[in-house]
Amino acid sequence: MKTFVKYDFYIQLFFLILWPLGAILSGMEGWMMFYFIVGIPQLISFIIKICLKIKISPLFLIYGMTIMPVWISLLLLQIIGIDHKIMEIPGCIVIMAFFYSPFMGLLYVIESHNLYESLKINQ
Repeated sequence: MKTFVKYDFYIQLFFLILWPLGAILSGMEGWMMFYFIVGIPQLISFIIKICLKIKISPLFLIYGMTIMPVWISLLLLQIIGIDHKIMEIPGCIVIMAFFYSPFMGLLYVIESHNLYESLKINQ
């Protein structure tokens, strides 16, 4: 578990650093890719950490409560092509996430670092 947390932190940090480089090199398309370049590895990491029953902090819970609805909404928007009135709620969630996701991505990397440090101290 400690090895996973260590590698997970470095992977999350790598993707968080990779995003600004991509944004600089490719312009607006790089900025929009933030949500997938950083978000997908964080989503996978979040799900694995839940399954491993790693120490859950308040920041980890806040991340999950704010980011999981976004991914569920994106899936609904892509899979279900029904009446627009039904799709307004998932659409609003995705639009709101446009503004808070970069901060949540940074907080997730900080939380990964804190977990890594706590496991290193407990060794």
